[in-house]
Amino acid sequence: MDVTAFNTPGMQAIHRADEGLTRTAAQVARASAQSDPRSEEMNTAVIQSLSYEQQGHAGVRVVRAVDEMTGTLLNIRS
Repeated sequence: MDVTAFNTPGMQAIHRADEGLTRTAAQVARASAQSDPRSEEMNTAVIQSLSYEQQGHAGVRVVRAVDEMTGTLLNIRS
């Protein structure tokens, strides 16, 4: 059985969060360079960043849970 397959959803969530944070960081930089830092674009990017941050935390929790379950299974088998 390939236990790495169980980590795939968690790793994908972390990857998507990283891509989203990179994208929103560019939006924040662009908005702050071009206009009022309180602009709608800036607010939207900050809110999206918080969402991506939570998505990344959720992915980490999935990976940790898989790691703990794998460790438990290995302890049971030994």
